[in-house]
Amino acid sequence: MTPESLSNDPFDRANRLTHIGLTMVLSRRQLLTLERFAEALLPRGGSLSYGASDVGTAGVVVERIASPPRRFRLPFALALTAWEYSTVLRYGRPFSALAPDIRQRWLQSALESRIYPLRLVAFWLKTLCVLGFCGDRRVEEAIGFTRSCIDASPPGDGPRLQPIAYPAISGNVTETVDAVVIGSGAGGAVVAKELAEGGLSVVVIEEGAYFAREDYADGTPWELLGKLYREGGLTVALGFPFVPIPLGKAVGGTTVVNSGTCFRPPDRVLHDWERRWGIEGIDTVTLEPIFRRVEEVISVQPAPWEIMGKNAEVFDRGVKALGYHGQPIHRNIDGCRGCGVCAYGCPSDAKRAMHLSYLPRAAAHGARIYACCRARRVLVEDGRAVGVEADILDAAGDEIRGRLRVRAAVVVLAAGAIHTPALLMANGLALDSGQVGRNLRIHPSVGVSAAFEEETYSWRGMLQSYYVDDLQESHGVLLEVTSLLPGTSAASAQEVGPKLKEALALSRYLASVGLFVSDSSKGHILRGLGRDWWTSPTILYGLGQDDTDRLLRGIALAAEVFLAAGAVAVFTGIRGLAPVTDRQSLRRLQKFSLRAEQLTPAGFHPMGTCRMGGDPAVSVVGPYGEAHAVRNLFVADASVFPSCVGVNPQVTIMAFATRTAFHILERGG
Repeated sequence: MTPESLSNDPFDRANRLTHIGLTMVLSRRQLLTLERFAEALLPRGGSLSYGASDVGTAGVVVERIASPPRRFRLPFALALTAWEYSTVLRYGRPFSALAPDIRQRWLQSALESRIYPLRLVAFWLKTLCVLGFCGDRRVEEAIGFTRSCIDASPPGDGPRLQPIAYPAISGNVTETVDAVVIGSGAGGAVVAKELAEGGLSVVVIEEGAYFAREDYADGTPWELLGKLYREGGLTVALGFPFVPIPLGKAVGGTTVVNSGTCFRPPDRVLHDWERRWGIEGIDTVTLEPIFRRVEEVISVQPAPWEIMGKNAEVFDRGVKALGYHGQPIHRNIDGCRGCGVCAYGCPSDAKRAMHLSYLPRAAAHGARIYACCRARRVLVEDGRAVGVEADILDAAGDEIRGRLRVRAAVVVLAAGAIHTPALLMANGLALDSGQVGRNLRIHPSVGVSAAFEEETYSWRGMLQSYYVDDLQESHGVLLEVTSLLPGTSAASAQEVGPKLKEALALSRYLASVGLFVSDSSKGHILRGLGRDWWTSPTILYGLGQDDTDRLLRGIALAAEVFLAAGAVAVFTGIRGLAPVTDRQSLRRLQKFSLRAEQLTPAGFHPMGTCRMGGDPAVSVVGPYGEAHAVRNLFVADASVFPSCVGVNPQVTIMAFATRTAFHILERGG
């Protein structure tokens, strides 16, 4: 059977994708289960006429799972089988054989179930189906998502890189340089630029591919999740509740897909790190020149009101009515048009992510950037790091096409707070303190949305544009106006079936805000399964009651602001709680006894898993990022933070990476 011989039916297409040249094969029953799941979640008709079967959602999801990396194929097939037979004890029949209304009820109950595996499978399948559905152009048009920018001027064109990657290289490749950096995000790119400008020869190794504006300017969010995010955006911390942790995978790291929000760390946090952890020279006066240096390179400036969008306008209206403190967020932008899709790659080259700021400067001073190369081994001789070995990958299939070996006097790990500790554990390095992979903070975030009688089109304008910090000092809670795209917000919604369709149809009338808590809760990184487990380690995190209570305070503040702005209903994101519509229901919310499992948080800012400190017994690296147990092995990412920084961390990461690079140069490389 050839691909051309199959019809255009989405499930024939799904069969083609799973039977031709792929190692995982979905059975027809598994495909039927997925089809019935998608139909129960997103049925035809109602407030939004399209249903999952109208746009081939099941086939689209299969296509995503069939794409690299392959490690999701078997778990996906097992999840479908588990879901199919999850109904047998209750109803005596498998899921696909149930009546449509019963399938819908079962899905709703599973998403609220206290049986953890059942809820996890339901959430995972729901997320894939909603994102696939909302990524269809017809659905986007029906919702009103038109990809328009507030400023209609043509997009800019930032600098372009020429990373080295397969097929330009294959087989065994050897380099000898002064310094090798693993990771090209907010930490690695900064170190590479500073060391290269300081006269050292530098190699940067990045697992992700290189993308320029033209590679994602017209893509759907669904397509770009698979292209720009690790594990297609499905990385999750297991716990009660489970927490999605979106991580970028591209040259430039997560800065390619982050919000562009720039805060300096609070003075009290730096003071605590200095006093409690023995990290000298990180007070605000000493770090001031470094902060200025970072902010100049990435063009930090306040968000302009004229492109912030209706989302920020309505929230500011409520803030002013109540007398709270709110103002535009500082962002790393130059030429922003207010397109609202920062999380899927800036279509204007306006967000000064690492591939448009630090990495071009590093390359201009001779740094060599390797893309699609996965670090495997840190080379150590006589207690000293001397280089790195990495797999050369075929970006199209994630196949190993060769081996890159870099000999260097200095090795810098900047793979992020999830993968830096995983790589250390895989190599058995810097483990003496027992703290590698522990003390994970994620800066938990939840979203609150509100319906207005006026159209808001919250995605038209900056992704994050405006903040309120009235609870920052007292509760460690920061509110940031965030414009979620329809699919992203619907994936975390409580509703299924017609109610979910109603929520999607109302998208154009919704405004939204996100709130973060500086968490005292901790998680840790464990070995995953398989030979290459460190590329997908197991993440555990439990949201504690103290942090849950503080999130509730933030949710209540957001609801109060939305009501003052004229909202007719506020959706708190708390499972089982009715929308807030007036002062009476607001008071009920303020007195509500909230459990962590009633929330669906996200962890956008993992940190703390290789914490910095002066005492080798309780920290992994010293005050300048060098591993206590391995000379010339440095860590320069959010792993080194001793606690949650309490704000969006990219500027703090860059400042500490700059400080580490200066230290390396002062030591003579």
